[in-house]
Amino acid sequence: MLPILVALATAILAAPATAAQRPDVVVVVADDLGYGGLSVHGNPQIETPRLDDLARQATSLERFYVSPTGAPTRAALLTGRHGFRVGVSHVYAGRSLLAPGFATLPEVFRKQGYETAIFGKWQLGDAFPCRPEDRGFDQVLVHGGGGIGRLPDFWGNRGSDIRMRTREGWEETEGDAIDLVFERAIEWLARERDQPSLVWLVPDLAPRAGEAGSMIDRFHAKLARVDQGVGRLLEALEGRDAIVVLLGDNGPVHGGWNAGMKGRGGDVHEGGVRVPCLIRWPGRIAAGRKVAELAGQADLMPTLAGLCGVDLPGDASGGGAGEGIDLSEALLGAQPFPAGRVFCSHRGCWPGDESPARHRSRGFAVRDPRWRLVGLELFDMQQDPAETRNVFEANQGEATRLLAAYGRWWESVSPGLDEAVRYQLGGGRVTHLSAHDWWPSREFEADAAIGGQAELVDLLQRLQKQETRGGVGPRTGHWKLQAGDAGHYRVRFGLLPPEAGERDALNLGRLRAGTAHLRAGRDELQLAVAEDATALTAGVDLAAGAVEMEIWFSGQLDDEGVLGAFFAELERVGPRRIPELDFEIRPDEKN
Repeated sequence: MLPILVALATAILAAPATAAQRPDVVVVVADDLGYGGLSVHGNPQIETPRLDDLARQATSLERFYVSPTGAPTRAALLTGRHGFRVGVSHVYAGRSLLAPGFATLPEVFRKQGYETAIFGKWQLGDAFPCRPEDRGFDQVLVHGGGGIGRLPDFWGNRGSDIRMRTREGWEETEGDAIDLVFERAIEWLARERDQPSLVWLVPDLAPRAGEAGSMIDRFHAKLARVDQGVGRLLEALEGRDAIVVLLGDNGPVHGGWNAGMKGRGGDVHEGGVRVPCLIRWPGRIAAGRKVAELAGQADLMPTLAGLCGVDLPGDASGGGAGEGIDLSEALLGAQPFPAGRVFCSHRGCWPGDESPARHRSRGFAVRDPRWRLVGLELFDMQQDPAETRNVFEANQGEATRLLAAYGRWWESVSPGLDEAVRYQLGGGRVTHLSAHDWWPSREFEADAAIGGQAELVDLLQRLQKQETRGGVGPRTGHWKLQAGDAGHYRVRFGLLPPEAGERDALNLGRLRAGTAHLRAGRDELQLAVAEDATALTAGVDLAAGAVEMEIWFSGQLDDEGVLGAFFAELERVGPRRIPELDFEIRPDEKN
């Protein structure tokens, strides 16, 4: 009788949660936190005592792989698919927008009784239909763009006392931004409620211009705040039925210790894509367990759904288009972790709107339990975890096998890479655009890459200080948009966003007398620019459907170069002013 009772108790412990007993779920995605970022993993440069406590209370997926950069990783974590499958192949340049039509983790959980919230970094689009509130989050408190101080973020945001975007607009906050997102998440979890919660908590750890100290010292200072925040979070959840997941989004990009691995965030070596992944569920998931089998970013969505008894759509459960595997039974001890898995990585981030096919054989890697193939270099990760000896020639059979696996993977993810994800205009919304989402200019050979506000300020300061305005190369690009409704649209544009204020407008945003050009598709509108103007407003008729829009200024640079409008706002204000032409072609009756 005793063995039967023991087996029954084990089965009960391993069973996923029922609909009536679903736990809260908190996912902490720490920006740029590689595997070596924690002191429990041997980092001699920083102490992370609360994160180390979490590791001791959790099961650690020791070989957990993500994308080389943050936006594709976030897309995969939220959809159970590689970022390339859902429109995300870059961190900006119009290719960091999460495509509509794919079920997301918060959408699925919300449909089955969860309240959902995001605090911190989103990085997957700043206008409809790509905002977090468009993709399943009830409560929203986020930075703009890729984090604090990026172009779509509120102008002038630094590391504290920043404005953060909610469903209603920009909200003033006080204190350090990392402390804030933890405090708001804890407050939200503590409210009176009848439903379980899913919290997506993403502190932005990237050092910003103007902060004191070296890059790695600033990163460590932010990581120390994350460590404290996780400690407060665990205290707040004491005695609660809650799953806590902590992981990174890519390897470190700011220097520091990386557990002896080759590579950093942004590349496809082990150190660029291996991150910590800790999963804690007291009484259900074993504490202190270390799992050596490979796992990856697309596994998170099906695994959390499995743990919580949430049904996934058929195309997101691993059996259809989704590529993640549900690891819930393995985490609960009911079955072993899958062995022999193969993971493919690609750096993405190719320039401009070049054909993805040109980059198929560049910046890729394949990892299985023993081998890592990086391009045409092969490393035995059991014998050489630091990737110091290329053994391709001596193991061509293994290299060929991995190359074949990569070829199959590329063919499966590449069909949608040529399709741009477009912000949708109309619907009663004001659409805010910035050069963060510029594709390359369709009119000129120009540099479109502007990473953040500090870089733009530097550019504009040089532009304003030089009496001749020489030495500043052409900067412009275009937006790929979708007009949901035909109509007349009001377009306001300039070098700075409206919230920049009078001081910055006068010091940075003044224009010379010249001409503004607004091109939508094949139609171009030209407006005179008055000396010292800081913004212009125009009206343009748009047909329903896809449109490429580019706005630039001529007469601003001495070498006849052009300068793009780095910010624009579009709003549909009524029907078309000029009806669309309707031609009917008939045969010549005389013949």
